[in-house]
Formats: sequence, C-alpha cells, structure tokens
Amino acid sequence: MKAPGRTRSRSKPDRRAIRLEGADLHVHTTHSDGGCSPGEVVRAAANVGLGSLAITDHDTLSALAVARPEAERLGIELIGGVELTALRDDQEVHILGHFVRDDDPHLVAACLNLREGRARRIIEMAGRLQELGLSIDLETLRQTFPRATLGRKHLADWLVRSGQVAGHREAFARFLGDDGPAHVAKPRLPWRQAIVLIREAGGVAGLAHPPYDLRRDLLRELADAGLGAVEVAGPGIDPRCGLRWRNWADELDLASIAGTDFHAADRPGRWVGAITTTPTDLIRLRSKTMDRGSLHRIL
Repeated sequence: MKAPGRTRSRSKPDRRAIRLEGADLHVHTTHSDGGCSPGEVVRAAANVGLGSLAITDHDTLSALAVARPEAERLGIELIGGVELTALRDDQEVHILGHFVRDDDPHLVAACLNLREGRARRIIEMAGRLQELGLSIDLETLRQTFPRATLGRKHLADWLVRSGQVAGHREAFARFLGDDGPAHVAKPRLPWRQAIVLIREAGGVAGLAHPPYDLRRDLLRELADAGLGAVEVAGPGIDPRCGLRWRNWADELDLASIAGTDFHAADRPGRWVGAITTTPTDLIRLRSKTMDRGSLHRIL
C-alpha cells in the first residue's frame, strides 16, 4: 500500500516545541480498517509538519507499539489512542480515547473481547453472503489483511476485487448495509463502560463525529458521566454544527478536538494532517488527563 505522502528527510525537532504544533487526533491504520500501516501514517504526519499524531484504531491498541519507534525517530509525539464502539439507547456511538496507556489490562481485555466478537461476526456475514450466491474466501481475506480486525469494509473490498459487484456503494446497498441481507450487528460496549475504560487507562474520552442533530442535553449527560472532549471539526462535520458544539464544549468544560478520521490516501480532503486540533485545544485536552475528580460518579 502506497504511503499517504512523500517521504522526505526531517531533522528531529526539539521535544519542547512539539506541543506548539498542530495535531491530527483521529487516524486509522491497517490494524483496524485503514489502508496504511502505522509507520506510513507517522511518516505522513512528519511530511506535513505535524508535531503530534493520535492513532485511534477501532477497538484495538496494537498499532501503537508498531508506530512508536518510527515516531521517535522522526520526532513526532505519538498520542496513545483508540476509538471504542459503544451503544447508547440502541444507537451506536464512537468514543475516542486520547493519552491512553496501551498496556492497560482492562482496556486491552475489552478491546480483545470486541475483536473476538467481530471475528465471529465476519464469519456469520460471510456465510450469509454465500447463501446469497456470492463467493467469499475468508482465509484469503485474512491473509490480505493480516493485522486488521475484519469488518464490512473488507468484505466489500473482496466483492469489488473479485468482480462480484461494481463498487463499494453497490456492495453496501445490496448486501452489507445496515438493512442488508448479509448485515450482522457488531459487538458494542455500553457507552458508560467505554468512558470508564478510557479514563482508567489514563486517557480522555471524547465523542467522535457527533450526529448533526446532537442535543446539548445529551452532551451534558455524556460530560456528567466523564466525557472530556468532543470532536468539533472533521470530514462531514458542518462548520456551523462544529461552532455550536465548540460553544457547548466551553460551557460544559470539555476540550474541543479535531482530526481527519484518516483511513486511506485516496480520500480527498482526508489526508493525514488535513484537519487538525489547534495547539490551544491540544493543551486543554492534555490537561484533562490530570482531572479525575468525576471518576467516582461513574464507578
């Protein structure tokens, strides 16, 4: 897979200057559903001059150990991150974790349980596709994406590459969409548990890509349960919504964060570093790692 940016030499910056530069706080790799390796996204961050980068793979922390040596070599602050799949009132929500310890036993165990559930899910979805007359070779799919937690995207990739559908849109419209005949619901954590796991791992829990109709009372409920941040800028986030959410964040003492939700280099406007968290907001987010006053309310 081609790296999401041209590699060039870069002198190692003064560590004290890292916090003064922008940060992309929402990036995925091949360890979940991204198209680029951990090393590639770190090099892409260096190429565009980022000081800090958060790898936030879905329900896994494994990319962090792989990316860390390259981040150290290039002088990039690698922020330990994760994006946990959670459930609130039958609605899926994604909870970002920043500054988490990737060796925290409870967080690691929760991610492992989610990945094992996803492994069972992919087998069931493959079986449904086969019942519909499609050809799925799970073993080859696993070999093609050896590090990934396989999901619908990977099944769609297989269907496209094998010529059974014209494109990803057709794969989801006909088979893999939420109402499609091959869809199986993914395993999800209770949303309060997701927040607790992140906080107990030393991190700050943030609401990823909120829905456009996010209500202030819902954000307050999440904040009262320990949420420390909300994503106010990213692909698909209307600037007017982002401004409103930033104002709410200030009122509720939440950090405002931003990121590209990077998955692959072929998505225009979503390259690593295209959308960043400001230095001031990063400092505020970082300060939340030292605030544990509300944790007892959710235990």
